[in-house]
Amino acid sequence: MHLHHSRRLAGTVVALLVAAAAGAVLAAEPAAAAGVLAPTVTALTTAPVVGATARFRFGKAPGSVPAAQFVFSLNGDPGGRVAAANGRATASVIVSRPTNVLSVYAVAADGSVSDSTVTTFNAASPPPAADQDLDSDGKPDLLAVGGTPGLAPGLWQATGRGLRGQVRTPAVDIGINGNGVGTPFTGAQVFTGKFRGGPFEDVFVYYPGGLNPGSGMIIDGLGRGEPLRADRGYEATLSAGLFSDINNDNPLQLVNAYDSSGNHLAYPDLLGIVGSPANGYTLQYYASQTGTANFAFPVQLATATPTGGTDWDHWRLASKLLPSGTAVALWHQSTGALFLWQGVTYNQETGALAFTQYRLADAWLPGTQLSELRLTDVNADGVPDLWAVTPDGTVTAYVITNLSATGPAKLTAKTPQHLT
Repeated sequence: MHLHHSRRLAGTVVALLVAAAAGAVLAAEPAAAAGVLAPTVTALTTAPVVGATARFRFGKAPGSVPAAQFVFSLNGDPGGRVAAANGRATASVIVSRPTNVLSVYAVAADGSVSDSTVTTFNAASPPPAADQDLDSDGKPDLLAVGGTPGLAPGLWQATGRGLRGQVRTPAVDIGINGNGVGTPFTGAQVFTGKFRGGPFEDVFVYYPGGLNPGSGMIIDGLGRGEPLRADRGYEATLSAGLFSDINNDNPLQLVNAYDSSGNHLAYPDLLGIVGSPANGYTLQYYASQTGTANFAFPVQLATATPTGGTDWDHWRLASKLLPSGTAVALWHQSTGALFLWQGVTYNQETGALAFTQYRLADAWLPGTQLSELRLTDVNADGVPDLWAVTPDGTVTAYVITNLSATGPAKLTAKTPQHLT
């Protein structure tokens, strides 16, 4: 691991550290007093990995009085402090970026502080997380937006458990730190994907309505299933109008289209239902380009609904990446008609969408209000399944079997769970 040390001039830098236990921002760093010098920093983790823990040893510089404690911060984020024994201590940090900056200063017994020692180090990327896997255990995880009768406002995560579609409850609010722009998650559509081009599943948040309809954000994931950080560069704002089409209509819904365009970029594409009563509703494709939230202008598709109509505003989408490629579930809420598209591909030259369509059910939960509909694969058999969340916070897994080109599939409901 490459280390680079530098020392800051005394009394010129404001500390942006937060005590680990209390989470309170420290006051401006006092001027260094003679006798306590900037600490030494030694890496104990020789091959750090993004998203994993790295350990460091802090020590007494030659000629310095012993430190009573050390205060540290990684990449300017809230850090912590560790008590010293004989002028030495060890601390662990969660590596958040390929290139990281660790800042440490020493605090003497009388409260005086040293200059900071700044250490820059690089970290390797881990293997890519599985689709929909937020905690890197290989199983898909469920996200549900709160603000419903059964879920308090927030962004609730229930990690996957076993092969029967069960999740770990109670769900955890990973949106407790906010979304980075000061608005609640209530009313948002949320799905996951590698929208930062990295190895982890990031969280894509889209607001079809509210104060800024058509806006949203991408919040970085770190593959640990922990509360999201939406500050200090961990959030990319999606301005209202970014996804509007040639008629200036915003999407009613967006889903992850993965690499259906075959561009093989690190950033996923999007598929959306776009329109208005005046202009009608169509399915539209957003091909990704290099960079975060850098999508080509949407292409209006001539694709009809699964039943051959144009009433796309009555359909709901959910997507999943399978070994066979992109899969999309399409559900008509009022009738309960449920279809599956597998092997979805988009031809950028012709603007055509291709897929194999399966009829899953003629009347699946007709008229039911669902706060979340997720296409997933709970039993890892390569055939997608469904998670359905009702506004009271109940999630039910539906395992899909017997896919056929001639008749409906079989959907088996598993034991319902309450998320709180």
